Amino acid sequence: MKRLVQNKPGSLTGIFVVLLLFVPLLNWGQDSINGEDFEYRLLQNIHQQVFEYPWNDAAFLPGKLELASRQTLKRELKEAKEVAYNPDAFETYFSVLSNLPTPDKAIFIKSFYFYQHEIKAELDKAGLGEDIQYLPAVLSAFNPEAKSPFKRAGVWQLTHFQGVLNGLQVNKLVDERLNVSKATLAAIQELKKNEALFDHPPKAMLAFVFGKTKIKNLCRRAGGDDCSVNELLEVAPKEMTDFMAAYQATATFLSQNKFIHGEEPQKTAEAKVRLQTHFDQISAVLPISTEELRFLNPQFPYSIIPEQTSLTLPENLKQDSLFLQDSIYNGVDSTLFEVVAQKIEYPPAPNRQYVGEKVKDLEIEGKTKIKYTIMSGDVLGFIAEDYDVRVADLKYWNNIYDERKIQAGKTLDIFVDDENADYYRGLQQETAKKEEPKTVVPNFASTTLPGIVIPESSRKVEHIVKSGESPYVIAQKYDGVTPEKILEWNSISDARKIQIGQKLIIYVQ
Repeated sequence: MKRLVQNKPGSLTGIFVVLLLFVPLLNWGQDSINGEDFEYRLLQNIHQQVFEYPWNDAAFLPGKLELASRQTLKRELKEAKEVAYNPDAFETYFSVLSNLPTPDKAIFIKSFYFYQHEIKAELDKAGLGEDIQYLPAVLSAFNPEAKSPFKRAGVWQLTHFQGVLNGLQVNKLVDERLNVSKATLAAIQELKKNEALFDHPPKAMLAFVFGKTKIKNLCRRAGGDDCSVNELLEVAPKEMTDFMAAYQATATFLSQNKFIHGEEPQKTAEAKVRLQTHFDQISAVLPISTEELRFLNPQFPYSIIPEQTSLTLPENLKQDSLFLQDSIYNGVDSTLFEVVAQKIEYPPAPNRQYVGEKVKDLEIEGKTKIKYTIMSGDVLGFIAEDYDVRVADLKYWNNIYDERKIQAGKTLDIFVDDENADYYRGLQQETAKKEEPKTVVPNFASTTLPGIVIPESSRKVEHIVKSGESPYVIAQKYDGVTPEKILEWNSISDARKIQIGQKLIIYVQ
């Protein structure tokens, strides 16, 4: 156990980001953190998993939980404190974990061991220290849907750019940072790139959580680029040693409390989705609940799968999904795809320039100034989100006193990190190249059905679409009627276009 809590690369990666998720309510100016804040964020992530994931389902996760005795933990605590970087903080965090209620403790341990095999295998393949496997436990309690106020997400708490620059898709409908498998690969790629840049594994991992610029500055303060990690920590803020203690406590706790797997976990397979689809459409046709779909595919936060996207299913359902895909696509309700964007309120910028003052020709160290051309329909909130800056900063940099008065065609100055400048410069060009989606407007009023033979014995019925109804649902209400016939009779080319209150013509035998 001493190996886990010494000042090694794997131990350092959890130092900083604990603040990002476990203690976001603290101000950066505070000198330390306390056990209550650590416990609050830990329990928050565990409790979210209680409702979202089936950790207590024995059929889902067969096995046996083996909790260490109090005597073992007490002995382990004594030994670990001898080599802990911050013994007092280490004891505080270890106490928080060991005193968790038994159900919460069980979920925390089960979730770690559920993902451990995959994460450890990828770390070994990349040649990274196995101690890093404990990092997601510190950052998110292995809650795939964990999000921090600092725009980090997933079990690895990746930033937007750590995800995008390492091949993940992050947009309004898909956030692959929430997919544990893909996020693990992205995190490892980021660590490997940092290792090539710094030529020093511990510093590379510190750069993963702190950022390259901060680590370079600390190295200069510690005596130069060749400084050791311990020398670097000596000049770092006190919070850093506290975070290290939280990581060391987590590694100690999880190495002593184990979950022994029973049967082999359920195998999964990837299935291609041809048309935009909602989880509800799939669960209505295949024997799988929306909850299980969400567990297997957390990267779709709104339960909407965009077209030409892969979906993870239990292996035994992949063929069924292909055979029944027409029924899945036709069982659609237009209300399923109504995504309401969250309204974000931004605080006023305290140092904003005075109205009428010329925009300052600002220069910010470590930042590159790029020009953004305002497009029709743009609002500062969405621009800030795309470029990972604050609205308050956009206002200050551009002397904007009323964000409602920005004009299409005007330009904004945006400051971004030097290493990401090329990505941002191409961001607007990439958006402009995308074609506007073409909308097919069905002829709802058409009652002539050329080329369609309707038996004389059929009875014409007028059905008014209600909330929650799709062609698939409506067809179940009439004998001899199929979703395909409903679309054909009403000259509807896209089932997603039916609206609540719309009148449909149906011919009943």
